[in-house]
Parts: sequence; C-alpha cells; structure tokens
Amino acid sequence: MYFRQLFLIASLTAILASIAFSFYQFLFVNPIIFAAETFEITETSINSTIEPWAPETGIERNFFTFLANFLMSLAYGLILASTMTFRGSCSTLKGLAWGIAGYLSLFIAPSLGLPPEIPGMEAAALNQRQNWWLLAIILTASGLAVLAFSPRYYKGAGVILILLPHLIGAPAPEIHGFSHPDPHAVAILMELWQQFIIQTGIANALLWIIIGGSTGYLCRKFIDDNPLLQPHCID
Repeated sequence: MYFRQLFLIASLTAILASIAFSFYQFLFVNPIIFAAETFEITETSINSTIEPWAPETGIERNFFTFLANFLMSLAYGLILASTMTFRGSCSTLKGLAWGIAGYLSLFIAPSLGLPPEIPGMEAAALNQRQNWWLLAIILTASGLAVLAFSPRYYKGAGVILILLPHLIGAPAPEIHGFSHPDPHAVAILMELWQQFIIQTGIANALLWIIIGGSTGYLCRKFIDDNPLLQPHCID
C-alpha cells in the first residue's frame, strides 16, 4: 500500500544524504586514503598478466564513490522509512532518534571491534571480519530495540545483546598495525589512521543525521498527513 511513498521518501533522502556524504568524503576522507596509498606496498607476480579492474583516479573514481553512497543511502532510507511507518507516527525528531540508532548499530558498534582501515593495514581474514561485523550490527540493533520498545524487565537483555559481540571479540590479524618496513612511514600511517577514524566517524554521523531527519520529515509529509493512507499506524 505504501511502497510508492516509501520508495519516493527513500529516493529523496538518498539524493540528499549521498550528496552531503560524498562531498564530505571528497574534502576530508579521500585525501587521507590517497596519502596512505602512496605508502602501500603491492606484491606483483611476474607470471600475472591480468590486473583486477579499478576505477581511474579522478572523475571516474568519484562517480563510482557517489553511486555506491547513493545506493547505500537508498537501502538505509527504505529500511528506516519502513520501520518508522510500522512503529507509528513519524516526525523529524523521531527520525533523528532512529538515525542515531542506525549510526550506533552500523558504525559505532562495529568500529569498536574493527576500526575503519586505511590502505596498507594488516587485517584478519575477510570472511571472519564480515561475520563479526554482521553479528555486531544485528545484536546491537536488537539490543537497542529491546531497550527502546520492551517492558522494563527486559531492558537488561538489551544491554547484554549490545555487549555480546564485544565479549566474543572481533577477529584480529597476526600482525597488528602496518607491515611497512620504514619506521618513519609507519609513524605517518599511524597518524593518517587516527585522522581517518575521526573523519569517517564524522562523515557517518552526518549521513545518519540526514537520513534520519529527512526520512522522519518526509514520512510525516507523504504518509502521516495523507488522508488517503489513513489509518496506517500500529501503536
């Protein structure tokens, strides 16, 4: 019944959020990545003649970055708009609260165990990191939902769910940090990494504030205030 409205809301939200997010990345995040890439050591095989495709630096790379950000924002917007509409009436303030929950679930919680990485860092096996990342998101989101919507005597379970992935522990590489042989380069990379963690944290906070606030406002405008869609809420 609401699919067209929800998709419109998510699309408008994704356009706004991806433009702001990509612009912030272009100014503050990408320069850190480019600087780290100059220290990256790659191993090439003499017998290998096929190189994996990658977008060219410049317009092509920026375009694919924006496209990825738009699709990500569209998916987040659809999820947020659907859950907000299901839970009840919408508003900008409620949208911001949902956005903060999304930020905590999809960025802060996973980053506590697996901080954002820059090129040249040693990391655990990809499948292990993906599994723990997904576990952290699911348990954190479930824990926040329990804290927000469950009766008082279930609140403790929400705290346990939030803490559980960190008690299990994120997968760690055999060698922590950077494998670069030059200590001076490692010192520069460590500084870049600290800046990268801060800037990605700010960028993702901006993303979720925009997604949450605009989703709440647009849901109110296109669904709550639309007489043709009433009643629609489950309180």
